[in-house]
Amino acid sequence: MTPVSYDDPRSPFNGVKREFYFNQTPISNRGGSTIWYTDPFGNNAQTTPFTGSIKQYIAPIDNSRPYALESNAIGATRYYGGNGVHAPN
Repeated sequence: MTPVSYDDPRSPFNGVKREFYFNQTPISNRGGSTIWYTDPFGNNAQTTPFTGSIKQYIAPIDNSRPYALESNAIGATRYYGGNGVHAPN
């Protein structure tokens, strides 16, 4: 068998398995602003924009619990492929 590159149309790999894990993320914003601005790393949160900031939408809730939230995989069972779809799409 002759190897084919990942982006060759005959390749069985199409790079469409994508997952996002939402892990034990506390939100302590009950009654607070729903729009926050942070630096690219999620730090320096402010309610007003600043140079280089990224607009974030945060629920006005408090989800604190006496135990950690479970990890959830989002998108793991979805198919994102199609003819001609190859990594890094």
